[in-house]
Amino acid sequence: MSTANPPASAGPPPTPRKAASRAAPVPLSTLPQLQRKTDWNVALTKFGISFGLHATALIICGLFTFGSAGMEKVISTITLFDEPEPEAIIEKSLAAPTTDQMDSTPIASSIENIAATVISDSTAGMTLDINDLDPSVAVGSNEAISLGNIAGIKVGDATSGRTQAGKAALVRQFGGNSSSEASVASGLKWLANHQLPDGSWSFDHHECKECEGKCGNPGEMKECRIAATGLALLSYLGGGHSHQKGDYQKQVRNGVDALVKMGVRTPDGFDLRGELAGNHGHAAFYSHGIATIALTEIVALSKDAKYRPAATEAVKFIVAAQDPKGGGWRYTPRSPGDTSVVGWQVMALKSAQNAKIKFPGITFSGAELFLDKVSAEDGSLYGYDSAERLGPATTAVGLLCRMYLGWDHKQEGLQKGIAFLDKTKPQPNNMYYNYYATQVMHHWGGEEWTRWNNVMRDRLTTTQHPLSRGHSAGSWDPADPHGGAGGRHYMTCLSVMTLEVYYRHLPIYQREHIKVEF
Repeated sequence: MSTANPPASAGPPPTPRKAASRAAPVPLSTLPQLQRKTDWNVALTKFGISFGLHATALIICGLFTFGSAGMEKVISTITLFDEPEPEAIIEKSLAAPTTDQMDSTPIASSIENIAATVISDSTAGMTLDINDLDPSVAVGSNEAISLGNIAGIKVGDATSGRTQAGKAALVRQFGGNSSSEASVASGLKWLANHQLPDGSWSFDHHECKECEGKCGNPGEMKECRIAATGLALLSYLGGGHSHQKGDYQKQVRNGVDALVKMGVRTPDGFDLRGELAGNHGHAAFYSHGIATIALTEIVALSKDAKYRPAATEAVKFIVAAQDPKGGGWRYTPRSPGDTSVVGWQVMALKSAQNAKIKFPGITFSGAELFLDKVSAEDGSLYGYDSAERLGPATTAVGLLCRMYLGWDHKQEGLQKGIAFLDKTKPQPNNMYYNYYATQVMHHWGGEEWTRWNNVMRDRLTTTQHPLSRGHSAGSWDPADPHGGAGGRHYMTCLSVMTLEVYYRHLPIYQREHIKVEF
């Protein structure tokens, strides 16, 4: 099962002033008059300059007439710059941890009471402006990425593309269209209709009183509420919906509060594995990784300090659970890892970086050690827990981790891995592979991304249940090896997040062109 990152240095010391030349002393009685005279001179000077500039601007404006397209671009730019720009994130080197590298913010003592909001039965309305998106438009392989053709968007961090104007521009730029955005909106509405009264979600969506079996394909992991809730929240957060803005503020707020309430405080951090039983105990660390990404994303997207303690402690739990010998993660803390579980933890740690949550840099060194162990062919192919069990899904996970851990376009293993995914293509019955591979190809860009996107986008938009299907409208039938366990909820969340890729994930190798720091 996945997704996603020091104080500013002081400025230079002030330049010493030159000693002023001595002049004849001014009588004290004349100082008030001289001060008033000086103040009036300064004020008149400023007024004259201001008047001249404004008059010039008015004359220039009178010579031009803005077209609707130009004005829309200006308004979009102003809308984006209304938001405060977060500080730049500076990557730390992968050195041994010191005592001050871990964020020491204590988890709130009243964390179990954080979900106190009363949940109403109504669901949020849905607004969508997609009139300017042409379904036939897809990004060209040679189309340059620049500020000029992304409507002047200035990006500050990995979530900056999720504003309304940013989404519209990035959808056009990277190959989305009106159909893909309509599918996202419909999918989010289906999720809202299946949220439980306590704010959580379940893979067995029959638990929702409104459903009553109408949708079909419930998941078997009924007890895995944390993972189901985390995936739903990631679907909303990926589209820029938080508890502070967007069409689903109530759903997100109640969902995050429910997620926090389900966690358990431990000496190793905030444990979000949940109470998993029977044959589904293996999903425990998937749950924790998914839930941690949701918490770190809500912190990064909203800057709300309320959830920072829980997010910080959840990251701490990941660090404490890493295998001290092999560097990976699996079903239980400090056990030998597998690539699938490792992928969720690495994405959670990258999301934590974006939220400016500190953790030891050596944690990434351990993850790289694990990836070396399970890779083959110069790091182009990846297995599950060794280099002998190679497969498309684990290869996509491994390549995405490598991208986030520093591999660039020149890396031979990455080039060969991209060629493998390009040849393998999106698979009709493996959404887990598709979800990870879509992110890899999006970050890579070029003709490979265009080919991938054209297939993946159109397949998802045409297989989603339409309005004529009634209660299941907006969802997808499971088409995945994990479909029995996760059911319709799991499939719908992965599909929505895949269609949000255009703005949910800013492309790693093209970010310098859109001024992103990550």
